[in-house]
Amino acid sequence: IRNINIRDLNNDGFTSMIRGLHSFSQLEGLTIGPRNNVDPDGRSELRTLLESGVCKLKRLCLCWNNYIGNEGMGVLSNGLIGIGSSLKYLSLSHNSIGNEGLSSLVDALQTCTGLETLHLSGNGFSFSEGIARNQSIRNINIRDLNNDGFTSMIRGLHSFSQLEGLTIGPRNNVDPDGRSELRTLL
Repeated sequence: IRNINIRDLNNDGFTSMIRGLHSFSQLEGLTIGPRNNVDPDGRSELRTLLESGVCKLKRLCLCWNNYIGNEGMGVLSNGLIGIGSSLKYLSLSHNSIGNEGLSSLVDALQTCTGLETLHLSGNGFSFSEGIARNQSIRNINIRDLNNDGFTSMIRGLHSFSQLEGLTIGPRNNVDPDGRSELRTLL
């Protein structure tokens, strides 16, 4: 088995499933979400799996898991460090990640030197320039951001020398300053 999708589980089911993945050394893709009811113990179990280095994931999708938030991102960032350069695709869309959680993520992304695609849509952060420190990212998807988050993301993109794809989806709440910042990027 190279890819697993975990969804619609309560915390006990989720935790048991994650514990079972410690023997899946060939696992390349892990999708978690939506609608898993996970408490801090479940997040810690996921972090332990990722930190162990047993699974050198290429694709990690943690979408629509509103349990993550800032606290969960702080926990999971340590797990991302364990994955390191094998990670090519990371989606953290719609997880209620604010500035504090994004700061943890930015630090962890420094070890993800193979990361090519990053999805951060639908989170509540208002700064993001630090993401530009990871120059391997080639594709970024941003949707559902407030004006501060959108403008900050666009400012950070100015230093991406390898950017090949930028998806700016619907529901970004952008004022004229944000649109002006986008024009300077293009």
